[in-house]
Amino acid sequence: MKRKLLFTAIGISALSAAVLTACAGKPRAGEPEFYAYEFSNVVMTQTGINSYEFEFSADCEAGDTVDIYLTERDRIKPTDSPLAVTRTQETDGARFAFSTTLNLNEEYYLWVDGENKQAMLPLTIPSMFPSMAVNGEGGAIFSFNYTYGVSWSSFCDPEGKAVYSSDKSTFDGSAELIEGNVLITTGECVVPSSKYDSSKYYFSVTTAKNGLLTIISSPVVAADAVKGQFSSMTANVGAGPELKVTVGVNGDSEIDREEAQYLQLVVKNGTGDEIYVGDAEYDGDIATMAFDCSNLLDEGVWYDVCLAWRGALIMDVPKRFGGNDVMGVSSVKTDDNLVYRLIDWKDTGASDDAAMLKIYFEEDTTRYAEEFCDSYLVTMDVTDGAILNVKLTLKENVYVPPRLVITGGSAAQLGSADGVRNDDGSYSYSLALGGVLAQADNWYDIRLAFGNVLTELTKDECISNFDFNKTYTHDGKNYRFAEWNGFLKIYFEG
Repeated sequence: MKRKLLFTAIGISALSAAVLTACAGKPRAGEPEFYAYEFSNVVMTQTGINSYEFEFSADCEAGDTVDIYLTERDRIKPTDSPLAVTRTQETDGARFAFSTTLNLNEEYYLWVDGENKQAMLPLTIPSMFPSMAVNGEGGAIFSFNYTYGVSWSSFCDPEGKAVYSSDKSTFDGSAELIEGNVLITTGECVVPSSKYDSSKYYFSVTTAKNGLLTIISSPVVAADAVKGQFSSMTANVGAGPELKVTVGVNGDSEIDREEAQYLQLVVKNGTGDEIYVGDAEYDGDIATMAFDCSNLLDEGVWYDVCLAWRGALIMDVPKRFGGNDVMGVSSVKTDDNLVYRLIDWKDTGASDDAAMLKIYFEEDTTRYAEEFCDSYLVTMDVTDGAILNVKLTLKENVYVPPRLVITGGSAAQLGSADGVRNDDGSYSYSLALGGVLAQADNWYDIRLAFGNVLTELTKDECISNFDFNKTYTHDGKNYRFAEWNGFLKIYFEG
């Protein structure tokens, strides 16, 4: 079974509520007096899915020597290293700044640690993926997209959300307020046509801790504006196990090399307590983003596979892009008997063009025909009926000839055929499908049964591309082969 792994990628969750100061009471006899610094104007600016810039002030005097820490425990350990910070002395204290990446759903503690003064501020970094889509009225819908891994109230005042627009991709005082005092429970903000400009950047600005803390999101643009600059897309799962997504960027794209660093692959679950990121590496106009799938924790969970730009989600990786299939190699099996698979998902009734990719892993309990057969070949004959044929050669240590069976997605056999031994030692099987495949467009399993063991037929090992892509017509029915996760299926139309 899968080992429980620590997060190596991605952090993002919210901010708790009170400023805690250290050692503010009366000192013990013989100990030096100890006082608390005070925090003010704490600003967190999202610069990527899991990266932030911090700025804050503390009432440090010019002569105070202090270290700044960001810890995952409510204490500073001897092994903790102070952060590399920029310090600017001001009239009423000092302003500090630093950048960092953070782990998910961990409570953090920001420290100002001086010789005789200290202060600590508990933080939980917000799990947010702001996005924006143009609506049919010439405006846009701005979505705050907080995930459910942490209570929103821990990083947002009751009416602490706002949306701003700016000509710049970095937030500053020139930004224009679109809507303020947004309720914590409000998930979206309408940007009316009078205030929407596709050339501008949009930000969510959230206050917390009664205004002590301000959280500024990544700059957001309408997703279509970014997606329109992509020329191609692929997704494959390979050895490692590793998910690799490539995106072709148009040569005249506004996402130039300076901006291209902000394209990221995001793999996440629906509750926001598992979020992983892969940064883009470029070869010409092709961006490649990779993710180590062994980081995934929960077996059977379908994880979202998304693209983000500047820390804001722009799209789920689709099943089809530009008229072409995105998914190539869809599964890989590891040495510890786990299978990682890409699969497509869509809403009921939606077209394939609306389908998006998910990734999941499971322990592989499947038995494959290759375990028992040296070779096998599947063909179809419609001369005297719809007849499915299989010819195979068994491995030397296999003594029980199988049966060819058709199932409806479970172990329930709908039809079967015994084999005939040929002079060369191979076996041939023929199964009439007319009375077995009962429902049109339903995919049926083709399997070999060795006693009670049902084995899957691997499509690439058992059928030629010519036969796989051919339509076989008999008695008004069109029979076709299909593939699911590499396994051969069959169905009929009409």
